[in-house]
Amino acid sequence: MNRTVSVGLLWDEPVITGELICDFRIECRTDCCRSMTLDTTAGHFEVRAQKGKREQRYGVRLAESLSLHHAEQVLHAVRESGKAFDLEIVEAGKQWPPYDNRVWWPVVKLGTPQDADEVLSALRCIEGLNPLGFAVVRLDTATAQEMFEVSIGDFSARVMEMRATPLNPESVFWLYNVPIGRGFHWERKEQLEYRGELHLFHPGGLGLTAANCLPLETYLESAVGSEMRSDLPPAFSQAQAICARSTVLATANRHHHSDGFDVCNDDHCQCYQGVKREANAVIAPVRETAGQILISSFRVVDARYAKSCGGISERYEAAWGEEGPDYFAVRTCGDFDGDDLSNEILARNFLLNPPPAWCNGEVYPYPDPWDKDPLFRWEFSRTRAEWGELLAEKTGRNLGAIKAFHVRQRGKSGRILILEIEGEAASSTIYGELNIRRALSPSHLPSSYFVVDEHGDTLTLKGGGWGHGVGLCQLGAVAMAQNGWSVAQILDYYYPGSELKTGNEK
Repeated sequence: MNRTVSVGLLWDEPVITGELICDFRIECRTDCCRSMTLDTTAGHFEVRAQKGKREQRYGVRLAESLSLHHAEQVLHAVRESGKAFDLEIVEAGKQWPPYDNRVWWPVVKLGTPQDADEVLSALRCIEGLNPLGFAVVRLDTATAQEMFEVSIGDFSARVMEMRATPLNPESVFWLYNVPIGRGFHWERKEQLEYRGELHLFHPGGLGLTAANCLPLETYLESAVGSEMRSDLPPAFSQAQAICARSTVLATANRHHHSDGFDVCNDDHCQCYQGVKREANAVIAPVRETAGQILISSFRVVDARYAKSCGGISERYEAAWGEEGPDYFAVRTCGDFDGDDLSNEILARNFLLNPPPAWCNGEVYPYPDPWDKDPLFRWEFSRTRAEWGELLAEKTGRNLGAIKAFHVRQRGKSGRILILEIEGEAASSTIYGELNIRRALSPSHLPSSYFVVDEHGDTLTLKGGGWGHGVGLCQLGAVAMAQNGWSVAQILDYYYPGSELKTGNEK
């Protein structure tokens, strides 16, 4: 499978700096019809943006549909409501012949992003729409639109686009101040080294973008090591490689449809930290599974995964409120009977009386240093006033001291999907597991599977799992591999009904 992917490393940046090591060919586009080329160059570079002029169009995405027909059905529900919205269907995703991974977004166009709250409130009242699928998105695809300053050694110019192509296997580039863990408590910036082509452009209205274009298999040799450790059982590393390969092809040009690259380099898509994460223990299983992907219904499987499911995996629709593929099942992470944890009493009992799940570190000990992290069960406490202050900071809504959290909907894994928060000054409802996690933590809660205990002025969240819980449970799969499960058995368990194929097999 000879595929190339474009990975966003930096975006919305006023200045990008780095260094080209060994020999690169530099191609610059100076306007619509002129270009310049430096045949061989290396050294420190800096690019600096001018203020962009292009205005961005925004909309509320109502769903991510697997067919144009489904997208039209969603818009039909809006039209039937009688509300006068400006509607559009946007095509995202990619075709990877013979597989077609396009999706369609039924969209309500916004006048300005500031109109979003009012439009979202109106849309939640329309019967037949799933509010968990609503998201504010940019509608235009980012392309090179504005001039920027570039300097490499003695060369300097004003250009619209620059590509640095490596000329030999030793050619790599460094980028300075690359964020890792954007929005999480471990967020930091590092100087990172990458293989492949460097693409720099200014999409207009935003800052500069740096993307890394490279062969899919080369990307995976770093991404699998960036996502997980390099000293884990081969069956797990091979399963992770197949999931990562499938996920890239399935989600390319979806999460970052408007950013000008296929996927990003961070937790939002898949962690990718370049050369520093390459290791023989990871490269070997990637190469052993070269070209292998999961297929279902003529599409590459969107093989999502999370650190710890907490005991039971979740349906795709619960996490993202959109049309979910059939291969995402609610599965127990172990050989035990599971309940429907959308029931409040069962959700609390399962949480406080943990099962012998594969991702339960007390039953299947985690390798160091994961054994120091509360990945399977965790808790956080704050006073009522402190919860109110945190919510005001994260959501901009001043609810006052928090009186109570009211669960309005849980998924079958116990994750809260709709949460009403009652404060002394006002109440507010949060839709979606990720939005709940963002609102109730300085960075992110480990998951939205939690119950609330009250002790006087203190409210304690007692929770389970780490991540959205959809698809493969990474810690569970590690334990399965350690206990003799094969790659095929692991993948079949977490993605039932999918097929493992190589390259362009039909």
